Amino acid sequence: TAQNVIKGFHNVTLTLNFIEETAAVLTEIFGYKKVKTEGSFHRYGTDAVENAAFVDLFILPDAYRGINSVGTNHHVAFRVKDEESLMAMREKVLQHGLQITEKINRDYFYSLYFREPGGVLFEIATDNPGFATDETVEELGSTLQLPDRY
Repeated sequence: TAQNVIKGFHNVTLTLNFIEETAAVLTEIFGYKKVKTEGSFHRYGTDAVENAAFVDLFILPDAYRGINSVGTNHHVAFRVKDEESLMAMREKVLQHGLQITEKINRDYFYSLYFREPGGVLFEIATDNPGFATDETVEELGSTLQLPDRY
């Protein structure tokens, strides 16, 4: 039923050796605000989205960097409305002195990728053109649809 479906993530937790530069990316580029601190745990939040509004930073100075394998995530994705917003975010990332990809066409959305100073790969992805490009909204999920390259 509609009340039992996954509607989004509450938060994502990044385990980092240090957080100052990552926190600056969240606040200066993405517009998050520090919500609370408890010891090594720091929560940042945004009013821009209803779900997945929190990024938690956990300081673990001696932790090893994750290797893409079981138990790790490849990247953390952030949404923007459209290509204009996407490219404005790209400029903010560049102005912050970070390297970022060119715009990538994923058929259902456009995306950019950059690695934040703590080593986590961030994606910024558009809502457009959306998943109703090759089937109607009513048909979504009833058949397998893949991007053209597959």
